[in-house]
Amino acid sequence: MRKGWIPVLVSLVFLAIPLVAVSEGDIYKIVNPDGSITFTDQKPSPGAEPVQLRPLSIVETDIQTPGQAAPEDVVADPPEPTPRELRRQFRDFAITQPKNEETFWGVENQVTVLWGASQPIQPEMVVILYVNGKAQDVSESGSAILSLERGEHQVYAELRDENNRRIITTETVRFFVKQHSANFNRPRN
Repeated sequence: MRKGWIPVLVSLVFLAIPLVAVSEGDIYKIVNPDGSITFTDQKPSPGAEPVQLRPLSIVETDIQTPGQAAPEDVVADPPEPTPRELRRQFRDFAITQPKNEETFWGVENQVTVLWGASQPIQPEMVVILYVNGKAQDVSESGSAILSLERGEHQVYAELRDENNRRIITTETVRFFVKQHSANFNRPRN
């Protein structure tokens, strides 16, 4: 082969590549004898002309297909519940012990107070217990043991969210602590 033919062959190959690429993407329309229409990428006859199709419409969405990983910037924490939603969720929050108007005899001034709701209280929530109008430090366990003098006492609790917003307050429970007198049934001289 002569040296002059090599540049001509290379030029012909480079000219033929775009024609092959274009012909591979062509779509042909065939109308069958029964009237049905078939579209194909195979040239049905030597003189067939490709159909010009409109460009495809592409709509981008945030919907994930199965097996598709979520984009890192789309992952978000669930929305924080509103105080109204929390009030609805904890509407049965109450003092469960002592009962209203209950009397405790001879308990060495120790009274256990219990509170709770049907839904578990979330770890970020706080319960403030009020005994005779004064806030008490209480544990997260849902109970407190109080040392009280004899007499009438009142207790109620507030449930607060992580932003210290009051969600709900229990009904006030009134109870009594009574002790036998040291002078009761004392022998007389």
